[in-house]
Amino acid sequence: MGFMSNLTKFREDKCLQLEYSLATGRTIQNLMKRTRDLHGNTQFNSFLQSTTASSSPIDWLEQDEFLEMRISALKYATKEIACLESSIGMPYQDILSKLKFKHSSTPMKSIFEMTGDSDWGEIKKSKVIPLLKEFDWWVGILERYVIFGYEINSAQDLSEYLEKPLLKSFTTLDEVSLVESANWDLDERVFDNIVKQLQERDKEFVSEWLTGARAFNHFNAYTNREYSSLYSWLYLSLCSEARKYQSNLWATHKQWLRLGFELKDGAQPAPVVHYFKVPQKNEEVLLDENVIRSDFGKKVSIVYNADEVIGFEGKSYSDVKVTELLIIEQRLRDLDVSIFESFGDAYYDQVSDCIVMPKKESFKAKDATQDYYATLLHELVHWTGHKSRCDRKIGASQSSEYALEELVAEIGSSFLCSRFGLRRNVRMRSIDYINSWLSQFDGKESVAKLETAARLANRASNYIYIPKRDLSE
Repeated sequence: MGFMSNLTKFREDKCLQLEYSLATGRTIQNLMKRTRDLHGNTQFNSFLQSTTASSSPIDWLEQDEFLEMRISALKYATKEIACLESSIGMPYQDILSKLKFKHSSTPMKSIFEMTGDSDWGEIKKSKVIPLLKEFDWWVGILERYVIFGYEINSAQDLSEYLEKPLLKSFTTLDEVSLVESANWDLDERVFDNIVKQLQERDKEFVSEWLTGARAFNHFNAYTNREYSSLYSWLYLSLCSEARKYQSNLWATHKQWLRLGFELKDGAQPAPVVHYFKVPQKNEEVLLDENVIRSDFGKKVSIVYNADEVIGFEGKSYSDVKVTELLIIEQRLRDLDVSIFESFGDAYYDQVSDCIVMPKKESFKAKDATQDYYATLLHELVHWTGHKSRCDRKIGASQSSEYALEELVAEIGSSFLCSRFGLRRNVRMRSIDYINSWLSQFDGKESVAKLETAARLANRASNYIYIPKRDLSE
């Protein structure tokens, strides 16, 4: 990377602008605006250093800081490189390979047959190579850490992914990684260990866990931030159930001390998983001595529930602050879901992209309201499988894809019942339904399918509703 380039070069060089935009995670417009009052001879590195004391410092993003990348910057650079691919007729990796043995001063139009009026033709190889290498680094990062189940073979592939409706409201990769629930491949050893324990125990373990675990979210008492990792939620939920905790607030020992509280004698800890070190405003929390770094490039914090603290009487946080049914109805309007009533069963119609629900008066049990909305949320998760939303393959009736989709819908309904505050405990009817579809898979496959369904259900739930959370940490 041309770290020694000055601002005059940066202002005149398209490739350098795109490269530095990727390397800093900022849009070209933002970089131009921040440098407009500086002399052209100013080194780009000097400009970066001058922003250190500002309210919005800019620097080269290190590998453990990549989640700060602005989506808008990545989108623009990706579209430009996709245009290069289109004008040459090959993906960027092949372009890189072909450029290897060409002279650095050779323009692109002398190396490739280019179509259209592309402005890439006059640009020299020496300027394109660093940009494509920087972009290739980002593709590798995205495939490994952020994007789940989406193969990127070209800039065009990535451009199409970044245009998905699911990502339109996001600002940084941090938000995308939360929604995508990626990084499960980093936990292969942990998951294999879980599978082994499941196989050693009765298969009813899954049902016992779904029935017993309290399906509410967990929050840090010091930062008010939600523990959003699926494994963190799993560990904290199991600990809560086993120890009969009444609170869903947690913090490290140091954080409880900062809040003015001591742990009880014999206080029992619990692990929470953080996959990446994201720079935080409160760095002293990040450097807590209770943080243990694992072999997978993630870190594990040791936290204690509020019930393990002397004298703490704070109220537990809830991810829903308003009347539950009103929130659901508002989200249905926001999402512009087509819902029709009938006297038959509930189902999602893929052809007409609508949900068909029995009339409300059909639900007569004492839990009729919960049953109605749990059913509606099940069909709403199916609705997210459309190619314009989360793009899942639903499959034909009786196929393994169909069975997986039913697991996704029912687990997603349970997630959403908790998110909307409809109910905390998973319904026994849901447990029976999940077991009926899970029984179509055997042994380790059933556990793997359950894990896959949970990840896909998490993504669908995030499309439908993400509770407000504090992202300032």
